Amino acid sequence: MQEITLIVWGVVLLLIAGIAIPVLLEIRQMAKDMAQTLQLLNQSLPGIMKNLEEITTTIKRTTTTVNREVEELSLTVRKVQGTVSLIIGLEEIFRRGIGLPFARTLRKSLAVARGVRVFADYLLRDRPRRRT
Repeated sequence: MQEITLIVWGVVLLLIAGIAIPVLLEIRQMAKDMAQTLQLLNQSLPGIMKNLEEITTTIKRTTTTVNREVEELSLTVRKVQGTVSLIIGLEEIFRRGIGLPFARTLRKSLAVARGVRVFADYLLRDRPRRRT
């Protein structure tokens, strides 16, 4: 019975070894491929880092330019807002100062001026002489 157990254990060990050998060979091949990939990355990394530095520098310059333009635009908008506020304030002051009586007085003055003009036209018009 002991001999059969030893034979079974031997067969099991041979099966494990038979399965482990291809797995170990595959791991070895994968390690070689990873080493080649790592070597390729190490060769390409300085160029990649240089490109990243250039991109970062360009982005910084662009950001600075955009920020400056936005600040200038904001200043211009504030100036325009100030001017519009001034005009609105002046209009409000003018409207309150003139008021409704001014409009009535202006209308009456125009009517009187029209009447004076009609009267003056009538007086200055040539009339036929009367017979007496």
